[in-house]
Amino acid sequence: MLRPAPFSKAALRSTLAVLVLALAVAPASAQELRLPVKDGSIRFAVIGDTGTASTAQYDVAKQMAAFRTKFAFDFVIMVGDNLYGGSASANDFKTKFEGPYAQLLGDKVKFYAALGNHDNPSERNYKDWNMGGQRFYTWRASPGGLGKIGSPGVRFFALDSNYMDKPQLDWVEAELKKSSSEWKIAFFHHPLYSSGRTHGSSLDLRSQLEPLFMKYGVTVVFTGHDHFYERIKVQNGIYHWVCGAGGSLRKGDIDRGTGLTDVGFDSDYSFMLVEIDGTDMYFQAVSRTGQTVDSGAIHHAPFAAAATEPSPLPPGSTLVPAAPVSPKPPAGPTPTPVVTAAPTPTPTATPTLKPLPTPKSTPTPTPKPKRKLKPKPKPTPTPKP
Repeated sequence: MLRPAPFSKAALRSTLAVLVLALAVAPASAQELRLPVKDGSIRFAVIGDTGTASTAQYDVAKQMAAFRTKFAFDFVIMVGDNLYGGSASANDFKTKFEGPYAQLLGDKVKFYAALGNHDNPSERNYKDWNMGGQRFYTWRASPGGLGKIGSPGVRFFALDSNYMDKPQLDWVEAELKKSSSEWKIAFFHHPLYSSGRTHGSSLDLRSQLEPLFMKYGVTVVFTGHDHFYERIKVQNGIYHWVCGAGGSLRKGDIDRGTGLTDVGFDSDYSFMLVEIDGTDMYFQAVSRTGQTVDSGAIHHAPFAAAATEPSPLPPGSTLVPAAPVSPKPPAGPTPTPVVTAAPTPTPTATPTLKPLPTPKSTPTPTPKPKRKLKPKPKPTPTPKP
C-alpha cells in the first residue's frame, strides 16, 4: 500500500509563514457604532491623559476619525494631562496634539480642554483648546449653536481640579445657580470616584464639589487621572466616568473590590463617544483597536428626577471602517505617577477626661515607742586576798 510522502519541516515552515503574512495584511474585523445618530442631536467625544506622542495616542486618534465617518461629532472634551513634559513648547503642541489629531482638526472639530497635574498652566492660552486664557470656564452646546446662559440646552463646566480654591468654588456655584440648561456636565482631571490602585477617588475634591453638583443639578461628570476606562455606579444621582486612557495606560490598575465599578476596561487604550437628544444621553466607549467596551443610555423624564442605572441600547448597529492601528498595545512612555498627599482628616474634639476620685488614705498606725531597758549593773570585782 502506498503511503503519502511525509510533509517536510521546511515546507511546513514555509506554509506557516505564508499564513502569518496573509493574516497580517488581512483587514481588521468590522467595527460597530452603537449610537442612534438622531437628527439635531449633540455629539461629542471624550479623551483624557493623551499628550505622550506615543503610537497608542496616534492609534486612538485614528479610531476617533474612523468612527466620525459614521458619527459626526462636533467637538472633543479633554479631561487633563494633555501635554506630558510640562514645557508646553511649540514642538510639544505639534507632536502631542496637532500631529495625532490632524484629521479631526482639518475637519474643523473643536477641542475644549481642562488642565491636569502634568499640564503647564500656560496651556490655557493655546487657541485650539478654546480655554480663553482661563483655568476654568463654561460654554453651552445646542443644535443651534452657542446660546445664552439662561436658555435650555447642554452646558459644560470645565474646572481646574489642581487648585480648587475659594474663587473657583464661588465661580462654580454662581454659574451653576444661574444656568437653566437641561443638562449640566462637568469635566476636570481628578476623579471624585475611581477604583484606580494608583490614584483612586479624590476625597477632598469630592467634599468640595459634590454638594454643589447635587444642589444645582449636575448630572454627568467626566474625569481622567487614572489611566483606564471606568463607568462608576450612580452616586447621589450623578453619573461619573473615568476616561484616562487616551495616550497613557496602566494595565490591570482597576481594583474591582471597591464596589464602585459598573464597567471597567484597563487592558488597552480607549476613548468615549456621547450623543444627547432631548432627555436622553447615549454613550459608547471604544478601545484603541475599535472594540466596543461599554455602551448604554441615560434617560431623564423629567430632568429633575433622580438618576437611575443606565439601560442597554436597543439591538442594531452601524458598521465603521477599520482603522489601521498597531497589532498590540504599544508600551509608550508611561509618566511617573504623581503622589498625591493623603487628605488631612477633619480634627475632632478631644474628650475631656474627668479626674479619677482620690482614694481615701488609710492612716498609718503610729508605732508604739520602745521601752528603754535599764542597763544591768556591772558586778563588783571581788578583792584578791
